[in-house]
Parts: sequence; structure tokens; C-alpha cells
Amino acid sequence: MTGAGDLVVVVPRRFDQRHIPAIVESKAAWIERARGRVEARRAAAAAALAGEPSLPESISLPALGEAWSVEYRAGSSDRAVAREGAGGRLVVTAPAGDEEAARRALVNWLKRRAAEALPERLEVLGRHHGLRFAAVSVRNQRSRWGSCSPRGNISLNLRLLFLEPEVVDYVLLHELCHTRELNHGPRFWALLRSLDRDWAVHRRRAREVWRTLPGWVRAEDGAAGL
Repeated sequence: MTGAGDLVVVVPRRFDQRHIPAIVESKAAWIERARGRVEARRAAAAAALAGEPSLPESISLPALGEAWSVEYRAGSSDRAVAREGAGGRLVVTAPAGDEEAARRALVNWLKRRAAEALPERLEVLGRHHGLRFAAVSVRNQRSRWGSCSPRGNISLNLRLLFLEPEVVDYVLLHELCHTRELNHGPRFWALLRSLDRDWAVHRRRAREVWRTLPGWVRAEDGAAGL
């Protein structure tokens, strides 16, 4: 992994290159973690140059109708954790001076919140519209709100919690439509329009929000794929 976040695969001169995709796939989890570390450093540096605080004092999650004030405490262990307290207070305990550990704790907390809410909503929408998916996971994706594999496995971005509920539904419906139409051909868009008559408005709003995501959760700016 380079400092720019690019993946470089080095193999012996006579190595059968047909095996490379399978090897890369087997290391997908490690690659994602390494890329996340690189991108977190880049995002922190960009935030510092822009004068943006690297750690938030408050967090608003429109998808859930929640607003949290964030309190930071120095911990006695190497482990960082974010815990919900009373009155909409989120307490982050991390090693003294380790802002990156505190940031990771916040992202992990956000992932837990997303995993509690998003799969359940996906299930409701899929059942209502007769669109079945095989499995669902929640990740911190770099450049898209969600994805759907040919096998019907849907991956949702934890950053969806920064969208309004109706825009979240648009993203979920978009991925559910891919269980029937995997590409973005005319039949896909016709199906999506039949489920969300304001899909174009919601799509535009999703792209607007992507550009304003907070630096602590944004691994790297990019055009949201939808």
C-alpha cells in the first residue's frame, strides 16, 4: 500500500498472474484496513490544512433523528472506546493525546449504530416491494453509498446515517433494485422510478451530502457512486 492509498502487488517474475485476483481477494480485509489507515492520515492532514477540527464536538445523524454532544476523556489503557451516555452525550475514552484512536472509536460507534438501523430498514423495504437480497453488511466505503453483488449481497455505507431518512430509503431501494437488475440499464431505472418517484431529487441530495461529510468519518473525498 503506497502513501497515496494505491495497492501495489509485487510477484516473482515467473509467477502465474492468473492467481493474483484470488490472492488479492483473500487479503481483502487486510487491504481495507491498511487503506483505511492511509486515508485517515490523509483526511486528518487535509482537515488540518482547512482548519477543520480533527475530532467533532457534536454529531448529527439525520437518518436517525439524533444529535449527540461528544466528550473526550483520557483512558488508562491502550484501547479507545465510545459509549453512549444520558442526555444525548457520547463519551469517547482514548489514550491521552491519541486523536487517531479517538477517531477510530467514533467510526466504530457509528458503524454499530448503522448496523442496528440500516439492515432492518432494508429488510422492511425489500419485503414491501418483493425484492429479496441474500445478505447485508455495513462498512465504511470510500466512494459509494452502497453496493450489491451478483449473488444479492448488499453492502451499505455507515455514512448513510448522515442522510435524511427519505434519501436513505432511496439508496436502499437503489441497491434492492440491483438484486433484479444488476446494471444501470433502462430497466433498472424504470424499476427504481416505480418505487421512488422522487429518485432524481434524492440522488442529487445524496451527492450533495457526500461532499460535506465530516472529516473524521471521510476517509477520502470522491464522487458517491449511485
